[in-house]
Amino acid sequence: MKMPLVNKYLRSRKYFSFFLLVCAQTLSFSLVAQVVTKSVTVKNTSSRDITDYTLEIPVKKLNLPLDNYVATVGGKNVPVEIIQNIRGELTAVLPIEKIEANKTLKVAIKQGTADNYPKRTYAELSHKIGGHFEGHKYVGGYSWVKPNYITLPGDFRDHSYYIKYEGPGWESDKVAFRFYLDNRNGIDVFAKKTSDIVLPAVGVDGFDNYHNMADWGMDNMKVGKTLGLGSIAAWNGQKAVRVEKKDSVTCYIPTDGKIRSQVKTVYYGWEANYIKCDLTSLISIDAGGRASHMELFVNKSLVDNIATGIFKDKNAEFIVKNESNDTWSYIATFGKQSLNNDMQGLAVFAPTKQIKEITGDDLNHVLILTPENGYIEYYFMPTWELDKEPIATKEAFIQCIEDFLNKLNHPLTYSVR
Repeated sequence: MKMPLVNKYLRSRKYFSFFLLVCAQTLSFSLVAQVVTKSVTVKNTSSRDITDYTLEIPVKKLNLPLDNYVATVGGKNVPVEIIQNIRGELTAVLPIEKIEANKTLKVAIKQGTADNYPKRTYAELSHKIGGHFEGHKYVGGYSWVKPNYITLPGDFRDHSYYIKYEGPGWESDKVAFRFYLDNRNGIDVFAKKTSDIVLPAVGVDGFDNYHNMADWGMDNMKVGKTLGLGSIAAWNGQKAVRVEKKDSVTCYIPTDGKIRSQVKTVYYGWEANYIKCDLTSLISIDAGGRASHMELFVNKSLVDNIATGIFKDKNAEFIVKNESNDTWSYIATFGKQSLNNDMQGLAVFAPTKQIKEITGDDLNHVLILTPENGYIEYYFMPTWELDKEPIATKEAFIQCIEDFLNKLNHPLTYSVR
């Protein structure tokens, strides 16, 4: 009496196992079908080898589903990061270690993560907690937090002892920077003797100990009332005036990646030559790079005299390359101009068509730039003779900035399929 029930049970188990097998195969096929790979052909059209290049591809050109991706370049897996430019456009970025002159390179983009790839960029914005303000100074409190976001009144003063090293910091494996998030708004350089990420430990053991040489390097540039390197300003006809008068300022870290890190700042009610406007700044730094990319957007068309530049030093030679047939040009200085009395090179690169005038005032070599629909971009780059990859002579400095100029004038081209 029980045997038919047993046979029925065995037959149902058999059919159920077969059903599971079919489902597993279908699922496996489905998973395989979901694997997406894009083939990218990258070409160097210049007569120079290009190294430490960050390839940018608009996300809409890749047409990939939402997921994590890696790129296989030269047999190695490297991260693919999605970032936004100042216009809010999404871009995929990935590192190209080297591509020889007039050569092509095959890159495969696929789903995955490059967990073993080191973090080569960093950005932060930290401040104290546990104390209180007395006037413009923050008193008490010895602990730090890193919210990576802050809004401050327009009259926020320097030397408040509130923000770690007085503003946001950003770095690559070659160099680090900060700017003063106060009435000065000057950009300063932290020179590095190591490729390690150092900023998390800078400025936490004393207000300005970073002016002294440490194992990692030091703050090796005197900014004072100058433009330092690449600071934002307006030209008033006689001198460059930094972003000093404004209603309020909001600064935050939109990206802190292995390949690219960014600092974004909005200056509300900036008074630029008696014209009030809102100014947005986006600073980006890439793995393997010495240069920071500054993007600016101003919301008033009458503001047409945005300026930047390099501080003047009697020990430094001023160098200019501004040729109309080049897409990009530069101004630079080189000499014993560091706080440590070392050889230091400083350069600012700008689109040639945006350069209105190369001039100067008592404190600075100045580039006056004309916005295009409110937009301006430029790069600023330091070198140091004590870098891990030292630049100790003028010839080496010229080679370094010419290599970077070549990247700007001959960006890598690509095709996606």
